[in-house]
Amino acid sequence: MYMRNRMIFKGFFIFIVFLTIFSCEKKEDVIVEGMSPVYVSPTDFSVIRTESPRNFDKLGDIVNVGDYIFIVEKNKGIHVIDNTDPETPYKLYFWNIPGCTQFTIEKDILYADNSFHLLVIDISNYSKIKVVNYVKDIYEDENLFEVRPPDNYKGFFICVSKKKGILTGWELKLLKNPQCETY
Repeated sequence: MYMRNRMIFKGFFIFIVFLTIFSCEKKEDVIVEGMSPVYVSPTDFSVIRTESPRNFDKLGDIVNVGDYIFIVEKNKGIHVIDNTDPETPYKLYFWNIPGCTQFTIEKDILYADNSFHLLVIDISNYSKIKVVNYVKDIYEDENLFEVRPPDNYKGFFICVSKKKGILTGWELKLLKNPQCETY
């Protein structure tokens, strides 16, 4: 009986070793064409600047100050509209502020988020804005940063991660084992 149990144990042990060796084969990598996120560092304030006006896309909050209207373009920046003649308002500038979803204006200071920090921006010259200070890591909640696919895209993409920075766009690339896909 002892010898029989020992033989069964040896056989079971050999079976487990055999199973372990052959079940550890490496899976082949999957390489597909898809979209890869482009990031900017949350402390790279050189990207915060005045640019030419652009088309509206995903609009958010609106603030009116004097003869100007300011409209947030979600996650991208703020449109500056000259409303001197309310019957014919026109786009004056676009303030590029990656990650911006909320803002307020007090005198010549714009307070805006960039998905990480509260930015303090001097807007005394609308054509040349400048970050003068910021409150670090005030927006730490991961839920404030949507893990989202590229707009109007169907296919594989690299999942967005707040740990890599502020999402500023997408580029088409060959992707290795992408974990995200839209249908």
